[in-house]
Amino acid sequence: MTVYFAFLLHIYQPPVQIAPVVKRIVKESYRPLIDALRENPQAKISLNINATLTEQLDDYGYTDIIESFITLASRNQIDFTGSAKFHPLLPLLPEPEVLRQIKLNHDTNKKYFGDLYNPRGFFPPEMAINDELFPALKKMNFNWVISSGIANTLPEFPTTSISQHHSTGINLLFRDDYISIDCAFDKLNNVEAFANRLKYKSQNHDYYVILAMDGETFGHHVKHSIQDFLRPLFQQLPSRHDIQLQTVSEIVDKFPNGAKQAPRASSWSTMPYDLERDVPFPLWFEPSNELHQKQHQFIMYALTTVNLLQKYYEQMNSDQKQHFDNARTFLDRGIHSCQQWWASKRPWFSPDMILRGLSEILLATVNAKKCIPSNVPSDVPQTISLILEEMLQIHKDIILSL
Repeated sequence: MTVYFAFLLHIYQPPVQIAPVVKRIVKESYRPLIDALRENPQAKISLNINATLTEQLDDYGYTDIIESFITLASRNQIDFTGSAKFHPLLPLLPEPEVLRQIKLNHDTNKKYFGDLYNPRGFFPPEMAINDELFPALKKMNFNWVISSGIANTLPEFPTTSISQHHSTGINLLFRDDYISIDCAFDKLNNVEAFANRLKYKSQNHDYYVILAMDGETFGHHVKHSIQDFLRPLFQQLPSRHDIQLQTVSEIVDKFPNGAKQAPRASSWSTMPYDLERDVPFPLWFEPSNELHQKQHQFIMYALTTVNLLQKYYEQMNSDQKQHFDNARTFLDRGIHSCQQWWASKRPWFSPDMILRGLSEILLATVNAKKCIPSNVPSDVPQTISLILEEMLQIHKDIILSL
């Protein structure tokens, strides 16, 4: 009996992240992780890198990280996944914006990684899914999607077959939440303890386990985890037959199709008591959190403004088009999920991160107001002025509440 397991590592930094933090994470996590893979040619991971981080690595001069990912992918040690470029919570956005964010992520990463970036799988930011997300993923031709184990609705947790989405047929992969969290919180920090945990099922047939977590867990959040755990694990794997490391895509290819299901709306931070309250995304859209409600209103107002003016783009002069492009850029940067996460008070709370996100979104609307062509219907500028007034009131309310 062999347990086939995969590491799906998600690496990302908010678009408003400051350079010194990126520098520290590169030193503590990304470079040591790359070295561990390079030193062990049989080791492999599935990797989600949001394209905002790819651009940050390039902007801050860490092109060696990008080049190393290319080299490892060429050796079949990295299996890239798709995602949404600016890391928004996709179930909270309309489908056109979902599709746009996914395409932006693909095009940007394709620019840097070339033909080696051809993802079969999809990593939704924060593993946040709902049933309405799958038609968009189908349109983007993804073969599989990862979600939290809590999203599974089958009576038995899938470990010997691959479940499919009930209407789109997309393969559904569920991470083992318990083992993933124990790895992330340094409760499984040596090879034997990890191997024994993988072999938790008292069965004599092969099965699989998906482990998914922030890539920054290794070396940054848990300082010793690469040297004391990952490197020894990678070194021992060629001589072991009880556990075998694969990519998620390889596991999809190895195991047969299973039952269809409609996975639960959830994220990788959703708990059973959240589902009992019908709150699938508690760290980003908690009904009892007034900050979350105001942040969501703020984002939707800005998104409405920019999408309204998109219809008149060809009527804009060059200066107005530049303002519109600026508005779109600020909005992209502002809809990242971190500002709501830092407003969750569960237990995290950071006025700085909340205000950074709000500022980007407010700048988007201010720039949008400057790009209204003169020949649009009169109700367009009136509508945008009213929206901006509402946003300024919400902005004031949020600041006073911090």
